Amino acid sequence: MHLLQTSRLTKSVRGREIVSGINMQVKTGEIYGILGPNGAGKTTLMRMFTTLVKPTSGEIEIFGQNLASAPYDILKRMSSIIEFPVFYDKLTAIDNLELHCEYMGFYNKKAIHESLELVQLADVDTKPVREFSLGMKQRLGIARAITTRPELLILDEPINGLDPVGIREMRNLFYRLSKEYGMTLIISSHILGEMEQIADTICVVDKGKQIREVAMDEIRGMDTEYIEIQTSDRLKAVFVLEHHLKLPNFKLYGESMIRIYDLEIPQSELSRQLIMHDVPIESINRKKQSLEEYFMQLIGGSGLHA
Repeated sequence: MHLLQTSRLTKSVRGREIVSGINMQVKTGEIYGILGPNGAGKTTLMRMFTTLVKPTSGEIEIFGQNLASAPYDILKRMSSIIEFPVFYDKLTAIDNLELHCEYMGFYNKKAIHESLELVQLADVDTKPVREFSLGMKQRLGIARAITTRPELLILDEPINGLDPVGIREMRNLFYRLSKEYGMTLIISSHILGEMEQIADTICVVDKGKQIREVAMDEIRGMDTEYIEIQTSDRLKAVFVLEHHLKLPNFKLYGESMIRIYDLEIPQSELSRQLIMHDVPIESINRKKQSLEEYFMQLIGGSGLHA
């Protein structure tokens, strides 16, 4: 069952499309990652999901209802952190969460303390938020988002400001929220390594356009193998591949690299033929495409961090 779906979702600002024709399908209970470089349109997408921004065209369906005509109460079933979380700095973490719960009509003090424990902030309940570090404020934002136990949790770049230990703790928390608490999470990031580790499905976006929506299990099962050749005479190598070896399935990279995807020919025979035809070979290796390479190819490598 799909908890959230979009159809041709588009947002234009002053005649320029910053999100263009996005079609997404988020399954109930999964961790759905939106991956793309800064400026790809990830935040605009999430602002549309939370009614902070109105789409120019297209539709958003959440909990089986069209978001444009759904009752306001539908927002109580979801929670979010869009961009940087803002708090009452003179108040404590608990005070901030209590005010949020009051506003949301949610009365469960036990849930407040449990949320602070989940994000490792249980020992700072008397400290005013103005004394929090950037990472602590990011954790508090997540605590506030999960206190009301939403069915859908939308997190825009949630690990910004966290150190490596904090990132690992948040990764474990997201797993728990999905598997133990049954929440559906939509998480955006430009950090490829984190998306690989936590997401069940990834939507790759760039320059406002959807490049691909794909299940991580499908990507992990690809295991694309190839033979990589480094040569100082690429033109002569290509001539040998096409006219002597009859190998059409290869791709050129840069000025000196060729990747051959037709693996029926043994690597030893490939080397022999190239040498016989005076092709200078700097290296020749059998390799397997990594997840990082796959995503870099989809998005052109621009603005993504491994």
